[in-house]
Amino acid sequence: MVKHGLILLLLAMATAWATAQEMLVPAGHAFAQPMPAKSATAVGLPFFDDFSDYSGAANPTLWDRSSATVDNGFAPLPPTIGVLTLDAYDADGSLYDQATTSLFPADTATSLPIRLDTVSAADSVVFSFYYLPGGGSGNMWERVGDSPDAHDSLVLEFYGGGQWQTVWSRGGVSVDTLLARTGHAWQYVAIPIADDLYFDSTFRFRFRNYCSLESDGKAGRTVGGDQWSIDYVLLDRGRDTSLGPVSHDIAFVDPAPTMLRHYQAMPARQFRPSDMAQKINMRIGNLYSSTLATHYGYSVLDGDGNTLYTYDGGYENAPAGSYQTSPVHTNPTVGYTFEQSATPHTYTVVHTVREGAAGDDHQANDTTRFVQVFDNYYAYDDGVAENGYGITSTASRISLAYRFDLNVADTLTAVDMYFNQTYQRQNEAVQFYITIWQADASGRPSTVLYRDSSRRLPATGRWNRYLLEQGVVVDGSILVGFEQVGNTFINIGFDRSMNSSERIWHLASPEWKQSILSGSLLLRPCFGQRATVGITPVAAMHPCASPNPASSTVLLTGVPEGSTVLVYSMQGRLMATSRRGRIDVEPLPNGVYILRTMTPDGIGATTKLIVQH
Repeated sequence: MVKHGLILLLLAMATAWATAQEMLVPAGHAFAQPMPAKSATAVGLPFFDDFSDYSGAANPTLWDRSSATVDNGFAPLPPTIGVLTLDAYDADGSLYDQATTSLFPADTATSLPIRLDTVSAADSVVFSFYYLPGGGSGNMWERVGDSPDAHDSLVLEFYGGGQWQTVWSRGGVSVDTLLARTGHAWQYVAIPIADDLYFDSTFRFRFRNYCSLESDGKAGRTVGGDQWSIDYVLLDRGRDTSLGPVSHDIAFVDPAPTMLRHYQAMPARQFRPSDMAQKINMRIGNLYSSTLATHYGYSVLDGDGNTLYTYDGGYENAPAGSYQTSPVHTNPTVGYTFEQSATPHTYTVVHTVREGAAGDDHQANDTTRFVQVFDNYYAYDDGVAENGYGITSTASRISLAYRFDLNVADTLTAVDMYFNQTYQRQNEAVQFYITIWQADASGRPSTVLYRDSSRRLPATGRWNRYLLEQGVVVDGSILVGFEQVGNTFINIGFDRSMNSSERIWHLASPEWKQSILSGSLLLRPCFGQRATVGITPVAAMHPCASPNPASSTVLLTGVPEGSTVLVYSMQGRLMATSRRGRIDVEPLPNGVYILRTMTPDGIGATTKLIVQH
């Protein structure tokens, strides 16, 4: 693990004016919309969840409550697609209130009661699962997530006799260490249940993690990492732990990919047949101890569910305990071209894999889908930030630019961006100007087509649509990004599922530099009138605090309704927040503070505030 979990790239660009480094930091999950409850009663054996056919909150038909999140981005090459991730963020996607750089309890995932009153120790009841610490392995600039520190831990507890008992725990460790010790990254754990204490109708289990914030003392870079991923949770009778992790199961391992060459999504009027990929990559795993004959295929469905095209990859052998290698299954041809239409529309590409005619033991992981969106925006990313991206520099201004290639002239009206939440929301104080450039022949930023006249501020932990002050007619290759005021780490979301590094440029010295990071920024340009529907642009703010100096309540004028108000110390520490146009400063010590305001549209302004009791 790199010190404090920060991934520092060894690309220091020294000039007479400034030095700059691209940096990645860990990120936590976004808000997880809870699934509608279907059952609150005890469940019977077998209990099985491989988190393959849903995402977000844990399945309420199996789990009582969980602040952990189901996703498919943080854990590379899981046993099957989808994992349960435990980190330092709560179910709302916010850092826990008790978060600190010292050890603190974080996520908990608790099962519903499980009917063990129908079995006994003689029935060979075994609880098993796979786990993986965050941080990945290999090249530092390609790693996903953050390794838990040695004093962090993952804990498994069983409930019986009216109390919770710790039955297994794992201290913080890196994936590289596990690879060196065992030869594989994912680790299998099997625990026989033999104590009569647990054989009743109230048995439960829960996973918990204890972690610590990652900090190097710089604003915007104190974040929650220490991820643990859990997969393939199985509790059942008649199991033999001496056989190891044997399951008769063929499954997808990675999410379904886009069928476009470069983008996850495109504006409908920009799509051309030349944007189609020629082939796509699929990863299929065989968890069984013997070679299995498997059938793979995919279908393209229109928005009404009608089948437009079917690909049949036939039967091929999948090696025992490994991945399918046949190219007709792993690298199938894209045999369908999407319709060219200016009207927003979607397709669903459904991939299926089957073992034999009857299928295998767990068929939920035998299907994966990709919804292809043609609307009014471009997206390289899949919407999930596995890391946070920013530039560290001695420069007072930093520019970040992201290239998009238009097939026809269009009007750029808004930009969607996702900024990660950090400790004490420090990065919400970073000011920036949205900027649009025309690309030169080499694809780097050239002529400035648009630059905000008012400063913006990040809205963190969610997607935010920033309306441009006026529409900008663009054509050809353009770059969309921002000019950042100051050198605080801005921590914009960074997705690792698609590598768009050749399209990311940054400037902190006289020369634009191309990114060497494998991934995509969570930044999406939006076009046309539909991007502004339901959103009213606001004018630049001129906040005024009264009284000033203040001793108790401060009233704010010149701030639009719904604006966020943040009070920072002169050292950059967030001291208070409000969304009501007033703020209580009575708990604050005497001194000078910076009061920052941000509209729902991301336009920001600052003023000085004096607290004097």
